[in-house]
Amino acid sequence: MSPAERIYTWLLKLYPAQHREKFEEDMLLHVRDMNRDADRLGRSHVALLCASLVRDGFVNAWLEHWEAGMGKKREFEPASWLVVLLAALPGLLILVTRRLPGQLTPLPLSIWNLYLVILVIGVPLIWWRAKKYPVWALLPLGALVWNLVYLAGNGLSGLASAPQAQVPGMQAGIAALNIIAMIGIAAVVLRRQRLPRAAWILVVFMVVGNLLLAVLYSMEVSRTEGLLTSLVRYFTTAGIGPLEGLMLVAVGMLFAREHGVLAILLLVGGYSYMFADSDYLFGYPQRDWAWLGMYFAVITVLYLIVVPVALLRAKTRLGRALAIFMPLVAFYILHFTVPVLVIPEPVRIMPGEVVSTINILLSFVLAWIIYSEVGEIGEEVRSENNSISAPLVN
Repeated sequence: MSPAERIYTWLLKLYPAQHREKFEEDMLLHVRDMNRDADRLGRSHVALLCASLVRDGFVNAWLEHWEAGMGKKREFEPASWLVVLLAALPGLLILVTRRLPGQLTPLPLSIWNLYLVILVIGVPLIWWRAKKYPVWALLPLGALVWNLVYLAGNGLSGLASAPQAQVPGMQAGIAALNIIAMIGIAAVVLRRQRLPRAAWILVVFMVVGNLLLAVLYSMEVSRTEGLLTSLVRYFTTAGIGPLEGLMLVAVGMLFAREHGVLAILLLVGGYSYMFADSDYLFGYPQRDWAWLGMYFAVITVLYLIVVPVALLRAKTRLGRALAIFMPLVAFYILHFTVPVLVIPEPVRIMPGEVVSTINILLSFVLAWIIYSEVGEIGEEVRSENNSISAPLVN
């Protein structure tokens, strides 16, 4: 078997099972013909063929998985408008009570206290009566999980005696807690279940990609700080990005069996810390920009209102995918373009911010893949239980 055939045989494993069963032999015959033609032209053409197969294999496999998922003729029951309102309430409260991140209007304390009462009393009551965590409370739960990890990491930094070691200590603590939570929850949830192959590929891509970025970063910074110090700095700052994403995806797996893709609202809440961080939203000199309040309102609506409302009201898989990813993409387009348009002098976009954005978007893609699979398994189990218990009811 030629190298091109070996490569393509491995790439075929990335395709959906039904697609492989139907087209595998024809696809391999086509590759053999292409390899025969390339072999006549020389080794360089064989190498180009292998590179082309790898590129097209990953892209086409992903497209086939997408079409297989979107092509299922199935409609979902939209959530009630009361559930939608409760899910969008955090975004509405931020929109009403904050002109800018960290700046509350004179009114908000009582409003936020009322919302906390709803969470503290309403969530346990509904959870106990319905035997299912309410879907509208996944967003605030994600925010709570992230903040608990952040506060715990901040507490660990107090163990360091030197003041200059507290920030790296906090970052290292957050990274360690993310890893512990991610591995612990995944081990509990996946005891009798396998992740889809596409999820493992994406996890490997995220981990390997960030490792390569760590090497490049260390090669650049090690001249002034030393190799070991630069590596530690990367993995306690930029390295937190993929770790917190994987941790939030792992926490969401606890709810995906009941809620399916809707559990992705936990990630929306987990990353909502961005709206309390003025440096993240507009960390550029133009903080007295006249339209800054409007900019903050627009991105709040996109991320914390449009996403939950559209997701909970969508009836199809495609509708749910668009509800998640279109507002996210629009949010990040605004995040990167507004500083360039507002500030007259050239604005340098930091590489770490680009890496963080890519990690966040990949975390949402990973959650979509896993939660879709876990949700379908949960529905199969529930339907089997219902079919078993139905004769007893009658």
